[in-house]
Amino acid sequence: MIRVLMIAAAIVLAVGAVLALNSMLVDIKTRLAMARSGGTLIETNVATANVRVDGEGPPMVLIHGFGAALNWWDEIAPALARDHKVIRLDLIGHGGTEAPGSGYAIERQADLVKAVLDRLGIGRAIIVGHSMGGEVATAFAEAHRDSVERLVLIDTPPTAERNFSLATRLAFTRLIGQALWRFRTDAVLRRALAQGFAPGFRVPNKFVADLWQLTYTAFRHAHDDSVAFVAEREIPVRLAELGTVPPLLVLFGTEDALIPPKSARRFETVPGAKLVMIDGVGHSPMVEAPAKTLGLIKDFIDRGAP
Repeated sequence: MIRVLMIAAAIVLAVGAVLALNSMLVDIKTRLAMARSGGTLIETNVATANVRVDGEGPPMVLIHGFGAALNWWDEIAPALARDHKVIRLDLIGHGGTEAPGSGYAIERQADLVKAVLDRLGIGRAIIVGHSMGGEVATAFAEAHRDSVERLVLIDTPPTAERNFSLATRLAFTRLIGQALWRFRTDAVLRRALAQGFAPGFRVPNKFVADLWQLTYTAFRHAHDDSVAFVAEREIPVRLAELGTVPPLLVLFGTEDALIPPKSARRFETVPGAKLVMIDGVGHSPMVEAPAKTLGLIKDFIDRGAP
């Protein structure tokens, strides 16, 4: 019996050592910046960012969400670029922007947006953010209110509540998640991304490729820092505390599986905010219903404040 217990203890210790070693190896991995999805690299004092600029006219910034990249705007960016200078960038750790070993706080992501705009000589712009990108847009507005012409939030979580699948929640868990990271495949990543859309929507291959770009450090820390930002103060509260709230449009899919659609009503507490629920659409309206999303954004811009 003692021998069995000793063998069991040795196995547990060995597994623990392997997990700890894997944790260390996964955590120290970083990734250099690379130009992708039609972007070019811009050096800033925050990070080297992959940035794409299209069109001429009043500037508009499109900020993607967690695990995504600038190509998530491909369905609506060309139409917006007919009348605007559309700036898309990959957030820190995402797409082609560098993935450091630390530094994924939402405020730092907002600093990157400001640094890119400064490098492009843009002082004021329409800011559009999807999901976590809406948190970045909010942090940008908090730090640079005068730089925000208008603000559009798309399925941005008003609170820290998220409904991730069990597999995704395990992936966020230290040691377990780092071990699972070693065994990810296209199929696994596609299933994880499926929650970002209404049931039955086919996840584009390019989005799977975007998720492959994340290091585990970027994956876990970007998520944790996103939740921490909203847990500290909810997004509607942050916006209401701006004093003078920029014209605000909030779009939300009625079939969002990640963020409870009913929670979108919290944005109605923000002075002057306009909330539009998009029927039959999941967490990513600009991908699932691009024509509808584009029309709502253009109407909001063209007709003035709600």
